[in-house]
Amino acid sequence: MNKSYKFNYLFQATVCAIAFILAITPANALPGENINTVVKWAKTRPQLPTLRYNSEAHGYEGTKGKLYFYVDVTSENGTVTKEGITVSGDSSLKFTTKNAKAVKLLQNIYNSNISNDFQKSRYVSKVGRDQFYRGQKFAYIIAQVQGGSAFQIIPLNKLQEFIDNAKFCQTNQCDI
Repeated sequence: MNKSYKFNYLFQATVCAIAFILAITPANALPGENINTVVKWAKTRPQLPTLRYNSEAHGYEGTKGKLYFYVDVTSENGTVTKEGITVSGDSSLKFTTKNAKAVKLLQNIYNSNISNDFQKSRYVSKVGRDQFYRGQKFAYIIAQVQGGSAFQIIPLNKLQEFIDNAKFCQTNQCDI
C-alpha cells in the first residue's frame, strides 16, 4: 500500500509539473512554423493586429495603430518564411541592437530569447537600406524606412540567400 501511494504521488507530481511547463511555455511565431500556429499566436499578443491573408503579397498582414506586422508564407496554409514589423511615426523607436525601446518591443511581442538574440547579434552586411545581422537562433534585417523603422526575422540558414537576393535587386528589377 505504501509503494502504491508513493507511485501515485510521484505520478501526479510529474503530470502536474509537465502541465505547468506547457502552460507557461509561450508559443512563438517564428520562421519555420506553420501559419496557423502564427495566426493563433498573434491573437494572444495585444500589440499585434488581426492578421488577414493577402494573396498578392503571399502572406498575412495587419496594422494596429502605428505598428504593421506581416508574415510571408509558402502558401495560404503553409510554412512561415519570414516575418516583420514596421513601426511608423515614432522617431524614438528605431530597430537597432542598441535601441532599448525597440528591444523592449521585441521582448513584449516575442520573448526575451528573441530580443536577446537580436540584441547580441553580429552585423554582417548592408545592401541598400537593409542591414543584415546574424544571431545565434535567427538572422535579422533592419532598415530605416520612410516615416519609420522596419525589422524582419529570417531563418539563420537563409541569411546569405537574403543578402544575395538584395544585391541582385540592386541592379535588376525585382518584384518585392
